[in-house]
Amino acid sequence: MGDHKQYFNVADLITKFWNGELSPDESDWLKDWIERNKHHQDLWQRVTDPNYLAEHAAFWDEEFPGLDWARMDEAIQVQERRRKRLRHRVMATAAVVLSLVLIGIVGARLLHQGEPVKRDIGATGSLVDVHIMPKGKVATLLLANGKSISLNDSIAQALTEYDGTKVNNQKNGLTYSSVSAGKGQDRALYNVLVTPRGGEYSVRLSDGTLVRLNAASSLRFPTQFTGDERKVYLSGEAYFEVSKDGNHPFVVNADNTNITVLGTRFNVSSYEDDPQQLTTLLSGSVRIDEINANQRKDQGIILKPGYEAVVDRAHDGINIRKANLESALAWKNEMFVFNSESLINLMRKLSRWYDLQIVYDQRVDTMLHYTGRIPRYENITAVLNLLALTSQVKFSIKAHVLYVLPFK
Repeated sequence: MGDHKQYFNVADLITKFWNGELSPDESDWLKDWIERNKHHQDLWQRVTDPNYLAEHAAFWDEEFPGLDWARMDEAIQVQERRRKRLRHRVMATAAVVLSLVLIGIVGARLLHQGEPVKRDIGATGSLVDVHIMPKGKVATLLLANGKSISLNDSIAQALTEYDGTKVNNQKNGLTYSSVSAGKGQDRALYNVLVTPRGGEYSVRLSDGTLVRLNAASSLRFPTQFTGDERKVYLSGEAYFEVSKDGNHPFVVNADNTNITVLGTRFNVSSYEDDPQQLTTLLSGSVRIDEINANQRKDQGIILKPGYEAVVDRAHDGINIRKANLESALAWKNEMFVFNSESLINLMRKLSRWYDLQIVYDQRVDTMLHYTGRIPRYENITAVLNLLALTSQVKFSIKAHVLYVLPFK
């Protein structure tokens, strides 16, 4: 299972090759890897072929017009200064493609842990003229009286709940005002913020806590916090910046766990169709309790900054591991960042963000792994074309169904 690490190393070395940074030992190791089998030789030929890379330069110019080619040229100027400008651009493209793609698949496979439903796929659509974008900053707010309000960040709205809470919707999302205890405060009123597939939204709760909801998620919360704790209920994924209040712990209920904090920044991913629930801590400290576990309340797991708690839905218990913060928080920074991400997990994320159904050809290995960085607010073809550069899978889309096909 550790063989996949070799391919990440190969990708780094090939990137160094393009930038003229290979040491003699690294050069010998890479040469030995290339000569080991025909698959390695074919891969090497593809990623070092200027004609192959030149074919994709136009795609990069169109899909990522903000790339700073001049800075990339500087990195390879020493070894390539006598070559033409086109060749410079091709090599710059290679460096980026390697970071996004070559580090990915190249045969990197982990042990199979379960397969999605697959089928034989005949004729389907293509990616020609496909333009599918996420919905962006949109959501639905369900009020305590059952009324629903459609939200987006371009329309200012204001309302007042029964307990006197003023709710404002503006460019930065929803804001709930704090009101002093009085009439209507004898019981909590709950609102629910729901994001659709392809949407995201922010809400600042009455205590000042900021919550950012990812796509296909919901947050149930009181308009005003009462009692000894500040408790909200999450389905899906959200990032929290909790206002400090030592006398009133903030509790996030996500599926079968309670996450208790005093004041901190953390991310919770608790989608029902994901095999694991993840709580990633940026700062502060949180305690995670399994609701159905046979343990006392004070026996939960304490999480430290830079780590994440993993709850496997198929087994009891909480595991702690070092977190990749860039990957875990990429969504709120408007990026996809994949760190040895399996194809099936990657496709789940694309499905939620672009509101697509995913259908796999039965010949596709869904446990291929990818590493890379891709902007979230791009046409989906930009993402799929990058993944297809690995020559492991290809894609077609028809009627909001994304077909994942073997490359050959």
